[in-house]
Amino acid sequence: MRMHWQTGLLLAVTLLVLLGVLALPPLPQPESYHDFAADGAWLGIPNVADVVSNLAFVWVGLLGVIWVTRHPHRFREAHQYWPYLTFFGAVILVGIGSAYYHWAPDHGRLFWDRLAMSLAFMAILAAILSDRVGACRGTVVLPALLLVGTLGAIHWYWSELQGTGDLRLYMLTQALPLVLGPLMVLLHPSIYTRDKDLPVAVVWYLLALGADRLDHPIHDLTGGLLSGHTLKHLLAALSVYWILRMLRRRQWRPRA
Repeated sequence: MRMHWQTGLLLAVTLLVLLGVLALPPLPQPESYHDFAADGAWLGIPNVADVVSNLAFVWVGLLGVIWVTRHPHRFREAHQYWPYLTFFGAVILVGIGSAYYHWAPDHGRLFWDRLAMSLAFMAILAAILSDRVGACRGTVVLPALLLVGTLGAIHWYWSELQGTGDLRLYMLTQALPLVLGPLMVLLHPSIYTRDKDLPVAVVWYLLALGADRLDHPIHDLTGGLLSGHTLKHLLAALSVYWILRMLRRRQWRPRA
């Protein structure tokens, strides 16, 4: 009955998040979104701080891919590493897509950034699920979640091309992992230790979102040395690193 209660609560929260996002009016992407504070050029690189700071994503993504492929024995189930491998691979794409976008910000380039981000979010949600309800189910749900993430990004860009921009489905691909991930940590004990690392990773990402909201004020406060959006990249990469740190340090729990 405990498992039924947990599953029911997760389904109810998923439904509430879905209804809450869909209850919002269509949210177009304003053109002012592309007005970032760090607009300086260096060595021919435009918006150099926001472009180059994406190397943090590429670096931590590469570290994650290398670690997962070299340590398959650290996963109790043979296929349990696939969601994490997909996650770190998507993080590499986030770095590439975001650098491409910040080179010359517009909606068309932003699509590639958001597509990679959606894949990363869906992959980590599948990884959290896999650690708690079985590797087989986590692997089965991974393609479905990746499809959801892909459709969320495509729907946003398609709606912009139609002149009726709508961010809601894309927002859902971020809201679900941020809400369901910590909830699953609370409700379903993992077969591994280090459960508390995932909420810490969420906190780092929420701080990244907060820094992004303060893009221009942080830029002004630091005299142009650092902008809020550049700081967002670094904090979000730290969030990814915290997940890699968890994988490196966690141990198997004894089987019940």
